[in-house]
Amino acid sequence: MFKTLWVVWRKEMIDALRDKRSIRLAFLPVLYFVGLFAAGVFFALKLQQDNRVDGTTQIPMVMQGGDYLPELRDWLEEQGAVIETRADDVYLAVERGDSELALIIPPEVIEQGVRGQALTLWLVYDASNQKVHAKLHFIRSQVQAWSQRTGSVNLLARGIAPEVGVTLQLRESNVADDQKMGVFVLGSLPMIILLSAFIASIGFSADMTAGERERRSLESLLITPASSAAIMLGKWLTSLCLSLAIIVLTLLLLWIALAYLPFSELGLRVSVSAITMGQIFISLLPLVFLAVALQLAVAIFARSFKDAQTYVGVLMLIPMVPGFYTLFNPGVSADWFTWVPVLGQQVVLRDLLVGGELSGQALLRFWLLGLGLTCVTLIFAAAQLRRGKIIYG
Repeated sequence: MFKTLWVVWRKEMIDALRDKRSIRLAFLPVLYFVGLFAAGVFFALKLQQDNRVDGTTQIPMVMQGGDYLPELRDWLEEQGAVIETRADDVYLAVERGDSELALIIPPEVIEQGVRGQALTLWLVYDASNQKVHAKLHFIRSQVQAWSQRTGSVNLLARGIAPEVGVTLQLRESNVADDQKMGVFVLGSLPMIILLSAFIASIGFSADMTAGERERRSLESLLITPASSAAIMLGKWLTSLCLSLAIIVLTLLLLWIALAYLPFSELGLRVSVSAITMGQIFISLLPLVFLAVALQLAVAIFARSFKDAQTYVGVLMLIPMVPGFYTLFNPGVSADWFTWVPVLGQQVVLRDLLVGGELSGQALLRFWLLGLGLTCVTLIFAAAQLRRGKIIYG
């Protein structure tokens, strides 16, 4: 059995390595995933720096009627607003995109101030412009701060303590450290790693099953003394070796990216050690076993190599569904998650990347489930090799 397995594995490995184009295409997604992650970090950094000049917040805005409230205009300029005064239709200017937001101070504010009424200002913006929301929050908060400051001064001028007008004072305390705050940036990494595990050997698995069936070489392989189990196990080991090589490269590139990307400029502390990457690899191994077995089991039902790639491509939905679930629910976690393949790895990988620890209980569950489901899938796939409908179509 082992001698036959060695022969089948050697034959499949030589065939796979001879196809240089497929090897290159198999390793390309690694560069794409890591490159997209790095580009996302730099994009977030650029968004943060867009409104900063020499380390000071600079928010360009248009103001109409600033002479009616010079105190507000001066306050906004002190806080970092770059004000452009316009006398024409600011609504049209914002609609055309000449300005992102505008503040209109009508002449009625003078009369309202004399009467002691609340001043009515108009903030004009285009909500469909995604870039304006951060600046909009800044202007709102500064106008509100000026309003509270002016109201307190007016109360003091009348001999009234400003605290009388304050019915509630809310103090905030953020207990999350910089490492935990990194989950917002690293939230997509577990899904990237799991996707790599599921797509690493798609081409090779499809070629060793549906490809051989299309080329009519599967019949020649089945008439040899090798058993169906040895043939399927040899194909599985070949895809597994190639998948592990791609996974190792993915983790290595991610480790380098996490070490050199400027997370500190985003106000985050990201520190992923080699031990953490080793724990991620160990947690991922049983899932890789299962992913390769599923690829072979699904591809064997395809009549051609192209059909097999289509069928096996559906397997990418398996890591994406729990990936998006945990991405939009970053704090979700339960003990039973570790009993669910993919979902358990998703949660554990997320925790490891933000400084968590890998429990032995979770690791044991991963391996028990992974090995059990892999064996069942391989037995099912090996049984299909002796069916006439699979061999002859």
